[in-house]
Amino acid sequence: MKQLSAASGLPKGTIQFYIKEGLIPKPHKTHANMGYYNESHLNAIRLVRELQEKRFLPLSVIKQVVRGGRGGLSVDEIRALTEIDGKLFPNLAENPEVRPVTAKQLADQTGVSLQDIKQMEKARVLNPVKKGSRLLYGEDDIRLVECFAKMREAGFSEEMGWDGKIFSVYRDFLQRLVEEEAKILMSGVAGKVGVDRLAKMVEDGTVILNSMIGLIRKKLIVETVSRYTAEFQERIMMGESSCALTSEE
Repeated sequence: MKQLSAASGLPKGTIQFYIKEGLIPKPHKTHANMGYYNESHLNAIRLVRELQEKRFLPLSVIKQVVRGGRGGLSVDEIRALTEIDGKLFPNLAENPEVRPVTAKQLADQTGVSLQDIKQMEKARVLNPVKKGSRLLYGEDDIRLVECFAKMREAGFSEEMGWDGKIFSVYRDFLQRLVEEEAKILMSGVAGKVGVDRLAKMVEDGTVILNSMIGLIRKKLIVETVSRYTAEFQERIMMGESSCALTSEE
């Protein structure tokens, strides 16, 4: 404990509090009054301090993070993710050609109703930013609503169930996919790749993975249609056989 306190710069009482709250692992106890700590304890303490001092997160939130949260990431993997926060993908300020718009402007330029836009916002796939008294939608939100409009043009109507609420389904599935991707990626690069290099890898990999996911999805759609068709034909044949048996009787 004395060495851990010296290495971390925290007093014994604070470290014991972190242990009690589950913010860092318990020591390996060899005796009632003797416990050993290793590098993982020091890393966990540093992460807690980073999240407090740089992210201004309350301990209740930090507790969820260091315990792995929903993604089940280790301390080093979480740190790697926090280091690339803010470095991924150019934001609106770096693309002055695209001006943010209000919900009404977005509806007018895409033909998508205000109701659908609000439903997409409720599904958390649109993330407007408040500027003064107005909510403004940036480039990614604009592109997403434009895609929604194209789906409507392709024939996917509200009567067919295609409305803003459907995005909740997509977001839930994609959230789980991204969490799994984070676990796979971080387990291989945490502590081995620099921050800028990691951010570039994630950006480049996202474009490639989007293409791969699109191709896999096409294959799965074909397989699903074929499976349902085969099952349907099998039921018809079973029905015909049942009718033939009844007729013979």
